[in-house]
Amino acid sequence: MKFAKWLYNLSNTDQYILIGFLAFSLGLSYLTILVFRTWHLKIHGSDKYSHELRITPFALVGIAFVYTVILYMSIGDTITRWVIEFSK
Repeated sequence: MKFAKWLYNLSNTDQYILIGFLAFSLGLSYLTILVFRTWHLKIHGSDKYSHELRITPFALVGIAFVYTVILYMSIGDTITRWVIEFSK
């Protein structure tokens, strides 16, 4: 099944859960980049020729997308069932 068809066939609940996971993953991605930045500064210190590790939108969204996929594949079904049972 293609990604677009899969996304189109998701229920509204699944789509909202994916949006929630993406929002959570953006924060987790930002935290991950900050940790890598701190680790990079600890290793290189104030070396004159070391490059600065910056937070770019591509890296932020790319890492967040990976986190979203991992979260949805691991606990998405459980969360979806829980939300459906809670809303009844």
